[in-house]
Amino acid sequence: MARKRIETGATLQSWDDVDRCLAEIGRIEAGQQESIDQIKAASKLAAEPLQNKKLGLELAIKDYAEANRAEFAKVKNKELTFGVIGFRLSTSVVIKRVAETLQALKDLGLANCIRTKEECDKEAMKQLPLETLHAVGATLRQTDAFGYEVKREALAEVA
Repeated sequence: MARKRIETGATLQSWDDVDRCLAEIGRIEAGQQESIDQIKAASKLAAEPLQNKKLGLELAIKDYAEANRAEFAKVKNKELTFGVIGFRLSTSVVIKRVAETLQALKDLGLANCIRTKEECDKEAMKQLPLETLHAVGATLRQTDAFGYEVKREALAEVA
């Protein structure tokens, strides 16, 4: 496929031109979102009978496997032509009150049972002097980033 050169957009002459561009962007985005929402709703509606059928098939397979559980006494899985079914022993820890459990683990000295995630606090690091930032292998980068915001409420009033 040949490379296409993209020409710059229309040259704007006034703030009113900029405002009209923002309105057009807002309409385009609203139209896109409306189309996406319609497609999602239609596909969800179309998928519902299939999901219900799948759930019914899964329950029928589970019921049959449980009725024939004796076949799984020596093996965990049953290899079939189109898949594998089986039973696995699952163990999970149930915590009723997280805060109390955490405190009890701390009181008992079971810190190895507590997860702590270490990460750099970039907001706090912004306050450090440049020398300190450089010493820890970091630096500050400042950019003057352009941005815009479409006022969707105003578009709704005009439309």
